[in-house]
Amino acid sequence: MRLEGIDLLRGIAVVAVIFYHFFAILDPVNNSIFPYVHSFGLFGVSLFFIISGFLIYRSVDYSVSQQGVKRGLLQYANHRLFRILPAYYFNFFIVLLIATFIIESDYFYSLGFLKTILSHLTFTSYFIYKDSGLGINGAYWTLSIEMLWYIIAPFLYIFIKKDKYLVLLFLLSFMYLIGIDISLFDSIFNLDVNASNYTLLLYYLSFQLPGQFIYFLTGIFIYKFLNNPLILSATSRYVLSFLLITVFIFVTSHYNLHTKFALNNLFILFIVSILFILLYRSKPMKMAFIEWIGKISYSLYLWHMVLLYIMKKTAILNFLSIGMTSALFVIMLIMISACSYYFIEEGGFRLRKKIESKFIIRKGI
Repeated sequence: MRLEGIDLLRGIAVVAVIFYHFFAILDPVNNSIFPYVHSFGLFGVSLFFIISGFLIYRSVDYSVSQQGVKRGLLQYANHRLFRILPAYYFNFFIVLLIATFIIESDYFYSLGFLKTILSHLTFTSYFIYKDSGLGINGAYWTLSIEMLWYIIAPFLYIFIKKDKYLVLLFLLSFMYLIGIDISLFDSIFNLDVNASNYTLLLYYLSFQLPGQFIYFLTGIFIYKFLNNPLILSATSRYVLSFLLITVFIFVTSHYNLHTKFALNNLFILFIVSILFILLYRSKPMKMAFIEWIGKISYSLYLWHMVLLYIMKKTAILNFLSIGMTSALFVIMLIMISACSYYFIEEGGFRLRKKIESKFIIRKGI
């Protein structure tokens, strides 16, 4: 059963991330509003991870329950791969083409560049290089985390039968964030507290899967224990959701929580979880556009930084006003992402169904 509220949540999440990156990359106005924008961006990424925790565990549960372990896992893997790979590899091909014009020729033909490409093809770039996308599409870092989650989720479903062990994993993830706060990993990862990039490296550690596990696991907890719809009107849900986002942006931008990793993530988790619970079973009849944005959110996420990179390289703000630049960016991004969804993503869906009917269902694997 498709949950329309999930598309609404995806729409909110992707708008938050794109809004943040627009200001971070193009820097169109005075930096005084940037703390608010940065807070909104963090909100979007965390919401995506809770959505993934919920949907991926739900997908494993449905496939294994309907098909048995072997066929169910094959069906699950088939769904995930054809959901992610076609649009990602097409996007990376374009990124690679752009890179040929900006990367020095000596490095372009080096072993290091080949390793970088392989790391992107295998979704391991963020774990190895602390950045992603050949300097063109930094959005790839979350896909490294997501892909690792796709692999781990079936193991949790099959081998962890007691919920108390999921709670233990949640606590371990939170303790990992506390460990970053108290500099527990400085010697392990050879971090210098006096280095100019020390805080940035701590952020890098916090965004690895152990630190983000609390969000994925929360998605699982909501799936397992909070399946009953809330008795609230649609208007109440939307008003409460707006207030939650407003409170979140105000608190995280006015109180310095960003470098307190355990407290910051706990607060983000609390707000984002409530938002998810409020909206994931809603039927957004009057928010069809945001729901559609959620539907094409993966393509929007893949393409927005590529487009912003090109706009920055061409110094577009020297030629157009901020209003014209914003309008052009939104129009181009929606057009490109819609084409990516309807031609690339949906093409992957059709191919998936063919393979599924031929090799999994028909042959009874």
